[in-house]
Amino acid sequence: MATTAIVAPSTGRHSRRAPLEIWHLLSLDAPTVAAVWAVFFAASFHVVLPWTAPLALALAVWIFYAADRLGDSQHEASSLEDRHRFHAQHALGFFVAIGFALPTVLVLLVELPHAVRIAWLLLVIPLIAYAAAVHWLKLRVPKEWMVGLFFATAIAAPCLLHEDKVAEWLCAAAFGILCWLNCVRIARAESAATDPATAWAVEHFRSITLAFALANAAIALFLPPARGVALALVAAALLLRGLDRLEPRVSAVRMRALADAALLTPLLLWPLLRYLA
Repeated sequence: MATTAIVAPSTGRHSRRAPLEIWHLLSLDAPTVAAVWAVFFAASFHVVLPWTAPLALALAVWIFYAADRLGDSQHEASSLEDRHRFHAQHALGFFVAIGFALPTVLVLLVELPHAVRIAWLLLVIPLIAYAAAVHWLKLRVPKEWMVGLFFATAIAAPCLLHEDKVAEWLCAAAFGILCWLNCVRIARAESAATDPATAWAVEHFRSITLAFALANAAIALFLPPARGVALALVAAALLLRGLDRLEPRVSAVRMRALADAALLTPLLLWPLLRYLA
C-alpha cells in the first residue's frame, strides 16, 4: 500500500531532473564520496591500495544506501523525501542491481589485504543492527552520528592498519565530523534532525562549520603529514557553509545532492597532493 501511494507524486518528473539530482536519486552520491576519500586518504598517507578496495567499498556503500532507501519507502507517504519515492517507483530495478552487486562485492573482497577485508566485514555488524533497529523495530536512531562513525572507520581503516600514527587518527576523526556536518546540512534543509545534538548543530551550523574549517587549517599548518586531508576538509566545510546562501532558491533534493558533492574536494587537491606534504 505504501509503495503504491507514493509513486504517483513523482510520475513525469524524472525527465526534468538535473544530472546532479539523478546522481543522488540513484544512491550514487555516498559511494562516490566513499571511493574518492578512501583513495585520497591512502595517497595522502602513502598507503598502497589495490584498485579493488575503493570499488568494493563503493559497491558495498551503494548496496546499503539503496536497500535502506527501499526500506524507508515503505513508511508513511507524508514522511518520505524524493529519494524514497524514486526508489519505490524503480524498486524492481534496484533489487536486480543489488542482486548483481552483492556477489561482485564478495569477489572483490577476496582480493583485498586480509586486515582490510576483516575490518570492513566487521563493519557489517553495526550496519545490520542499524537496519534492524530502524526498519524492523521502528526505533528512532541518531543516523547522523552513525554515518560519521561508519564513514570515518571505513575510509581510514586501510591507513590505520598500515601505520598507527597521530596524523591518521586525527584525520579519521575529523573526516567523521565532516560526514556528520554533511548530515546536519541535509537535516537543516529537510527539518529532519534525529537527536538533540544534531538539532542544536542545525541551529548553529554556520558557526560550527567555520570553527571546524579553522581547526583543520591549523592541522594543515602544524601537522605536515595530514596537510592534504586537512585542506580537503577545510574546503568541504566551507562549501557546506556556503550552501546556506542557496537554500531559499534550491529544492531539498538538489540541496542534498549539493551537500554530498561538497565532500568531493579531494578531486580539487589531488594534483597538488605531492607538493602539500
